[in-house]
Amino acid sequence: MSVEGHACWSAGTACAQTSITGLTLDTAGALAASRDLGATGWAAAELLLALRIGMAEAATTHRDGETS
Repeated sequence: MSVEGHACWSAGTACAQTSITGLTLDTAGALAASRDLGATGWAAAELLLALRIGMAEAATTHRDGETS
C-alpha cells in the first residue's frame, strides 16, 4: 500500500462514526488527518471518496439483508 493509501485508510477509519442511520464519514476531518499523515491533493480526496462510497454500499447491502 502506498503512503497516501495508508494515510487515507487510517484517517478514514479514524473519522468514521456510527450513527442512527449507519456509518458516516467526517470527510473534512478525514482529509485533514490524511494530510497530516502524508497524503496530499486529489489522491487523498479520491481515496476518501472511494472509502465513503464503500461504506454506503455496505450499509445498503446490510440494510437490504443481502449476504454476498
